[in-house]
Amino acid sequence: MAISTPSWRALVLTAGLLAFGSTHAHAQTLSEALAATYETNPNIAAALDQLRATDEQLAQAYQYWWRPEITSTLEYGKEWIDTSTSNTTDSGGNAVTDFQQETDLKQAEITTTLYLWRGGQTTAAIDNAMATINAQRALFDNTVQSTLKTAAQAYANVVLQAVSLNLAHEHETNMLGVEKTVNDLLIARQATTVDLAQVTLSVIEAQSSRADTLGELQAARSTFNASVGSYPTELQQWPSLPALPETLEEAIEIARRDNPSIIAAKAEVLANEAAVREDEGVLLPTISIVGDYTLEFENTTFTHSSNISEHDRVGTGSILLEISIPFYTGGYNYSIAREA
Repeated sequence: MAISTPSWRALVLTAGLLAFGSTHAHAQTLSEALAATYETNPNIAAALDQLRATDEQLAQAYQYWWRPEITSTLEYGKEWIDTSTSNTTDSGGNAVTDFQQETDLKQAEITTTLYLWRGGQTTAAIDNAMATINAQRALFDNTVQSTLKTAAQAYANVVLQAVSLNLAHEHETNMLGVEKTVNDLLIARQATTVDLAQVTLSVIEAQSSRADTLGELQAARSTFNASVGSYPTELQQWPSLPALPETLEEAIEIARRDNPSIIAAKAEVLANEAAVREDEGVLLPTISIVGDYTLEFENTTFTHSSNISEHDRVGTGSILLEISIPFYTGGYNYSIAREA
């Protein structure tokens, strides 16, 4: 009843390589598998992109931190004035005067605003951004930790199932040998058909167990590929791992100090507190320095009895200390503060 096919032998050979490695080729270590996971896993890549996007919040929060706003405006247009004046004299004469004026308007303006105080909104926004970034970094670490844990479990599961498959194959081979021996004894009338039937049943059970283990190995290989990004070839057997904490209290202390989820939660609390201060800042005055310079060019043509052209250039500059006080905004600002 021995069942042996070339594909089955190839799978057993592959399992042996996965479990014990090759003496002529480099076996993939757990560290190498984890490094490949970090480089190729889409969950880690997405979390890293999210962290990079969150980092930009700090640059946005520094917008009003002693950094001026500078805007420039350019305008160009034309203006026409067509005047017709009728004059009546005492002698009954009537004089009509036609007057036309055409003006080319050109204007350039630059405005600079430097905020001196915004009711604490700027510092609160910076604190909010920094806390949010710290929270996102912790969430990124949590994603990496979870993903690498899955990859390590997949690595260990492949090695375990490969070893189990080799053991199942050895057990099946042994049972086939027992079956052959009992069959020879039956021919020599030293065993009964009941004995042979029992051994045959054990062979079938061994073959079924081997098939189940093979399926579990294939599933473990697929899980490994999903986590690491490639199918396993040759894996190094159990690597040395750091020692576990000696006591439960020590483990709890390490978790409180280093667990990314706890770190993220603490940072989110700080971010929310800063967001409250930022929303409350809209209720306070804003103090700023506003500088403005405008340069106007006018080219005007007057048409009457003769054409006259006039060219003007006017430059106007100002610098002001501006205080903006939000007396009433329909209750919107107070609602935002209460919501925060």
